Amino acid sequence: MKKAILIGVMSMVFGLGSVLAAFAAGHAMGQMLRQSTVDGYGFMYHVLDVTERNAMMKGMEGMEMPGMSKSPDITNHLVVYITDPGGKSVSGEIGFMITGPDGKEQKTLTMGMNNGYGADVSFKEKGIYKIKTKAKIAGKTLLDEFSYEVK
Repeated sequence: MKKAILIGVMSMVFGLGSVLAAFAAGHAMGQMLRQSTVDGYGFMYHVLDVTERNAMMKGMEGMEMPGMSKSPDITNHLVVYITDPGGKSVSGEIGFMITGPDGKEQKTLTMGMNNGYGADVSFKEKGIYKIKTKAKIAGKTLLDEFSYEVK
């Protein structure tokens, strides 16, 4: 039994490793939404559709991770890549608060994937979504906000 668990854990680790390697090599997936600078830190946002999200997560099915949802309402995966003023990727705690065209809010922490931080989101309704990002990095709190229109 212990051997089977060990094999399962190793499979998940190696599956996650290939995803992390893709991001480390600079292979950002999805459509780029925005680039901005907050206090010298660079923020670059991408949105993935469900097919791209599922391809990225292949081999990690069933794992519980921050920012990942099993809700049938999920339509996309939102990712932000953050770099320090010198251009190096940073680590920290990042969350999104998204207000939809109907006024409903989605709040989620993100899952770190080496160079980026992502979470499953719902962009079901057509209209304008207000996306707020809060990043706690090296004792600093950085806030970014923008709008995204779903047509």
